[in-house]
Amino acid sequence: MILERDRLIREFQRDRLRLIAYIRSLIGDADLTEDIFQEVSVVVLQKADEFSPGADLQAWCRGIARNLVVREREKSRRLRAFSDLRIVELVDAAFRENAGRELLDARRDLLRKCIERLAAPSRELLEQRYHLGLSLREIGQRLGRTEAAVQVGLSRLRKWLSDCAQRRAESGAEASA
Repeated sequence: MILERDRLIREFQRDRLRLIAYIRSLIGDADLTEDIFQEVSVVVLQKADEFSPGADLQAWCRGIARNLVVREREKSRRLRAFSDLRIVELVDAAFRENAGRELLDARRDLLRKCIERLAAPSRELLEQRYHLGLSLREIGQRLGRTEAAVQVGLSRLRKWLSDCAQRRAESGAEASA
């Protein structure tokens, strides 16, 4: 439990600039953004044990920030210009979309690093199939293998790459945490 709490806090700290940008986009005031970020930090620390491991920490933190921003809007005259909650929904959608893209880019980087670790014949097999778009038959003819052997080889490579990327993601999360 302590390990999960520590990991959550480190991940929260690592992504703090993204959360600050989110809050700033909702409020438009640098000083108030810092105040709300500090409040979010306190809530995250207080509720860290309630966070479900494996859930989207950024989304959880944005939800906390959104609730604090709405509360601040209700009591502050300065924020009346930002009082339309549709703005909050649009900003949320933009940040969710961006987070999905970042995850895809990170996964692509992990795969690229795993592919670099492959022996030349394995990289060549992937190149022929996925870069050149050759059929199993064409690859087999070029390599002197049967279609079935090419299919089994590609299947094993895909499995190895998936496992490699998963291991790298897990070790990278721990290393950066």
